[in-house]
Amino acid sequence: MSIVISSPAVIVNNEPVAIVPNSFEFDEGKGEQNMRAASTGGGAVEQVYSENVETNFSEFKFEIYPDARSIELARKWKSNRNQNVVQIAGKAPDGTSIERTFQNAAILANYKIPLGSETTIELGFKSDAAV
Repeated sequence: MSIVISSPAVIVNNEPVAIVPNSFEFDEGKGEQNMRAASTGGGAVEQVYSENVETNFSEFKFEIYPDARSIELARKWKSNRNQNVVQIAGKAPDGTSIERTFQNAAILANYKIPLGSETTIELGFKSDAAV
């Protein structure tokens, strides 16, 4: 039986960040692939496989609460352009774990800051492929 990793530690530029539980999501940055058919005659085909290396970036997102410290951190990360390093580490009670590092990470979208007691700030990043 495996147990879900649900509370990863998130560290941005060597500083631990408190995130909204269950809000971290990422991809490995393996990009998109394509498969096409090449005709070999008589109705037969062979596959031609290709990788779209333009998509070989990781994307990840998480949410933070809109307190003064978190708002300032988000502003700093956005201003830092693609010079952010984000690390995640999670461990399940059964001992299984995951660690990833996202280098050259940037917040590309113009994120929104909803103010209120039941609101969160969603921050989306793009980076080099996760290692």
